[in-house]
Amino acid sequence: MNNIIPNKYGEPYSGDSKFVAKCRALQSVYRVAIGEAIRPYIGKDRAYYFGNYIEHGETTGANFLEDYIFVYAKYRVAYKKPFETINSDRLFNNLLSSQPMAFNLFCPLRKMLCESPETATRVIQSALPNYSIARVTDVDLEFIPENYTQLTGDRSAMDAIIRFVDKDGRDSFVAIETKYSENLGANEASESNRERSKELVKQLGCFSQDAETLISKSQIKLTQIYRNFLLSEVYGRHTSTKSYSLIMAPAGHPSTSRELESIVDKLRSEHKYKLQHIPLEEFVRKLITHSPAEYKTVFEKFFNRYLEFFKLESL
Repeated sequence: MNNIIPNKYGEPYSGDSKFVAKCRALQSVYRVAIGEAIRPYIGKDRAYYFGNYIEHGETTGANFLEDYIFVYAKYRVAYKKPFETINSDRLFNNLLSSQPMAFNLFCPLRKMLCESPETATRVIQSALPNYSIARVTDVDLEFIPENYTQLTGDRSAMDAIIRFVDKDGRDSFVAIETKYSENLGANEASESNRERSKELVKQLGCFSQDAETLISKSQIKLTQIYRNFLLSEVYGRHTSTKSYSLIMAPAGHPSTSRELESIVDKLRSEHKYKLQHIPLEEFVRKLITHSPAEYKTVFEKFFNRYLEFFKLESL
């Protein structure tokens, strides 16, 4: 890949890491391929032309791989609950964002589940073999429990949640965090929620005694990955449901392994299995392999758009 992206692909952002630059460039290539113009990003000193921004996505649906995904995105924005954190501009006009990426990945599974629960179960079983899935019952996106104030007090959302009955007949779910170019984040729980989060750490009993002590003294920061895990665990306890947490990011994502290890190392040995990671490529390839033809095509489009970085070699 050349250091200077050709003008039709937009301009590079000086603050990007090499990995983020690759992701931004690949989405710029996608924008050119679908014939969308760049929407200028208005900075303090001038307008910037980053290739991952489009105009009028809320009417064209250009950020989505299928019309039904666009319809569902519009529905979620139109009926957005006061506590939900869905950002319409990010969803419709930012090709680089992991939020529309999650819609592109999981809305087809939602549709598949509505049409044929048996097919969706078989496909998801094949894509997530580490989970004891007997029957998938629901696939949802940007999920925040309505009683979140009683749980964590934190409006962190599960990017996706797959609910299922396991092979022992127990209601279960896996809370999924999807990342594309973004890091999991160093943003700590807000001051108003920090004490509640510390209480949950003690109540849940998932962390080692040493980790509990360090968290209580604020010597371990409760960053996004901790907050997501706490939400999954306390929601599972509240609903008497078996809970799991899963992170999906492209292979080579620079921070996923480090951030995952930072929390798994602090968990008690009997709880470490509850937080796992799967490369996005692996998950999507399994969806392609095991899905019916209609959905195989959608997941192939997804792989082509988000994960075929080799296309940048010819730029």
